[in-house]
Amino acid sequence: MKTIIVAVSVGIVTFGWLQAGRATDAGYPSRSIELTIAYAPGAGTDLATRMIAEKAKKILGQELVCVNKPGGGGRVPLTLISNAKPDGYNVAAVADGPIVLTPHLEKVPYTPEDFTYISQFGVLDFGIVTMANSPFQSLKEMLDFAQANPNELTIGTPGAGTSPHIAFEAIARMKQLKMKLVPFPGAQPAITALLGGHVQAATTSTSGYATYLKAKTVRLIGMMMEERSRDYPDVPTLVEMGYPLALQSWYLFVGPKNMDKGVAEKLADVFKKAMDATDYTKFAKDLEMWTKTPLQGEALRARVLDRYKKNGEVFKRIGMAIK
Repeated sequence: MKTIIVAVSVGIVTFGWLQAGRATDAGYPSRSIELTIAYAPGAGTDLATRMIAEKAKKILGQELVCVNKPGGGGRVPLTLISNAKPDGYNVAAVADGPIVLTPHLEKVPYTPEDFTYISQFGVLDFGIVTMANSPFQSLKEMLDFAQANPNELTIGTPGAGTSPHIAFEAIARMKQLKMKLVPFPGAQPAITALLGGHVQAATTSTSGYATYLKAKTVRLIGMMMEERSRDYPDVPTLVEMGYPLALQSWYLFVGPKNMDKGVAEKLADVFKKAMDATDYTKFAKDLEMWTKTPLQGEALRARVLDRYKKNGEVFKRIGMAIK
C-alpha cells in the first residue's frame, strides 16, 4: 500500500512540475530577447548566429536583438550572462573554450556549472596558417625558426584565452620557445593581420581561414585535431608531432544558471529548426562548422563538463594548470 501511495505522490508531483513548465513556456517570449554574441562583427560565427536569430524570430514572433560583446577571449560575455536574470530574455552565443579551458589556466568569475546549456550550433577545428608565399613550408620549420630566433616569430590568435592561443602558450612552454602571440578580437581580425603582413602566421578556427585556403592565399601547416582531417589529409596534427593538444571549438547558446527548463527546451527546439534551414546548412558547411545533430540540454551539459574535466587533466600533466 505504501508503495502505491508513493508512486501516486510522485506522479502528482511530476505532473505538477510538467504543468508548471508548460505554463511558464506557454506565454514565452512576450518581449524581445537579447542575444549576446561573443565575437567580432563580421566573423563567420557572428554571421551564423545572426542567421539563426533571424529565423528564430519568425518562429518565436519576437525579436532576438543581437549585440556583439567580444572581449577577454569570451570571458567578458560569459561573465555578463552568468550574472544575468535567468528569465529566458538573456542568452549568449559563445565558444566553449572559455568554459572548458580558461578556468584551468586563470581565475575567472564563473564555473562551467554557472550556465544553462541550451544548444550547440556549430563545431570547428583549429589550424595554423601562413601566407602561401611564406618561407615556412611546415609547422616544424616555423617552430624551428622560433627556437633559433627568440621573440621574432609573431602569431596572430583570435584572442587571449581562446583555444588556439592557449595551444601555442602550451607549445611555447613545452618547447621552451619565446615567440610573440598577438591576440585579436576574433578569427577574422587575426587573419586580416596575417594578410596585411602584420604577423607571420595565424592560428584560428577553420571558419577564419577556409575562404583564403580555397583561394590559395594562405597555406595550412598544422591542425589541432586528434586525427588528420578528411578534408586536409596531408596536414599533420599537433598530436602526431608530440603535443598532447587535440582541441576543437563547440559553439553554444547558453543562458544563466537556473533557467526554466520549458523555456530552455523551447529555445533549443527553435534554434534547431533554424539550423535545419537549407540556406543555413549551406552557409555552415561552407564555414566548415556544420553539425547535423547538435547536442542540446542535459546531453550538452554533460559533454561540456566532461570536456572541462579532461582538459584539466592535460594541463596538469604539462604543468600549466593553476593551483
